Amino acid sequence: MALVLTVVALGDLIRDFGLSISVARAVDISRDQKANLFWVNTALGGLIAVAVALAAPVLAHLFSQPPLRPMLQVTSIYFLLAGISTQFRAEINRRLEFTRLAIVDTAPSILGLGVAIAIAVWTGNYWALVAQQIATGATMLLMAAVMASWRPGLPNRKGDIREFVRYAAGLLGTQGIAYFTRNVDNIALGYFAGPAALGVYSRAYQLLMVPLNQISAPLTRVVVPILTRTASQPDRYENYMRAGQLGGGIFLSILYAFGIGAAAPLIQLVFGAQWGSMVPIFQALAVGGIFRALNQVTFWAYLATGKTTEQFRFYLISQPLIVIAIIAGVPFGAFGVAVGHSVGYAVNWLISMWWCGRKTGLRAGHLVLNATAGAALFVVPVWAIAAVGVQFIANDVVAVLSTFVLAAGWCALVATVVPPGKRMVASVRGVIRFRGKR
Repeated sequence: MALVLTVVALGDLIRDFGLSISVARAVDISRDQKANLFWVNTALGGLIAVAVALAAPVLAHLFSQPPLRPMLQVTSIYFLLAGISTQFRAEINRRLEFTRLAIVDTAPSILGLGVAIAIAVWTGNYWALVAQQIATGATMLLMAAVMASWRPGLPNRKGDIREFVRYAAGLLGTQGIAYFTRNVDNIALGYFAGPAALGVYSRAYQLLMVPLNQISAPLTRVVVPILTRTASQPDRYENYMRAGQLGGGIFLSILYAFGIGAAAPLIQLVFGAQWGSMVPIFQALAVGGIFRALNQVTFWAYLATGKTTEQFRFYLISQPLIVIAIIAGVPFGAFGVAVGHSVGYAVNWLISMWWCGRKTGLRAGHLVLNATAGAALFVVPVWAIAAVGVQFIANDVVAVLSTFVLAAGWCALVATVVPPGKRMVASVRGVIRFRGKR
């Protein structure tokens, strides 16, 4: 299934084509333009669905996994569903209807998980995971179409979408390179170490990606339209950027720090004792997760300022460096790949901040200092509390809950008593109060 999800991620990337973000940051867009964009995404979804279905036998043969063929062929339906729903979700995002967007982003995943669990209990096989993808896609389409309160018309020559496509093309190139970087570890381990090693690594990697997918990705859809509207007001723009870094990067870093410290009992609870080998792999990956979370602000800066081409050029240089670090760890197995992942993303964070500052005018130095202060005040102490606490508590449930309460208490204390912490937390209020123009 890890191999299937790798294909799903690539298909999703092409199906979207970067047009959802392109539309979300637009202040004005005509009905004809929205209709044309809807049909473009629908056509892309259909084409990807057909391509995946046709490629299924080849991929099954390449990886010597016969079940891949029917799994991919059924999963291909997801791309058509997702393609149809793209512009409905983009319309909700563009209107800054964040409550509806949050529902559309989270409810289908929860329902899909419920379907997967039910089928797993009933059948006990991997088809439960395939059903999860289809249920998620179908629910997302239904909910987005209802909440968007908009119906697309037929394709129309009056709706010129070239501006949206140009912006999206640079973003697609960036995302395409990033996709390869994010999946080269799965491909390398699957080919050289086999499905067993890949299975353990992919579980650890999926645990790593839960905060990024559930917090960082939705936050991007919220923050980018806001930053776009304030890009011409430097002081306000910088304030929102610092607030976004705290609300996204530092908050995620705190979660990863807790995960590193409490990894053993946490993984035992979530996956079971038989997955104990995941612990060091997840810990090594989570260090890189901190740097990936902190680097999200540069992604926002490129999107908000329309500098997607500059971002693409940077990725042509930076992402191969990450790939080299990951590949260097392959001889040492899954743990070596995890270490390579984190080393690569740590170096990438520093280079990325410098490049983004040059190309977008972002005050990168201020953000690096802000991240360092956040790490000293929140991230490192939370890791220490979790790592020390779990050593003295035998029961896994008690260990996780008690150290989480202690870590949360520390963060609350810093946020309300320590002056630098108070200032950092107060900066988020401006983003929360922002309503924007629809």
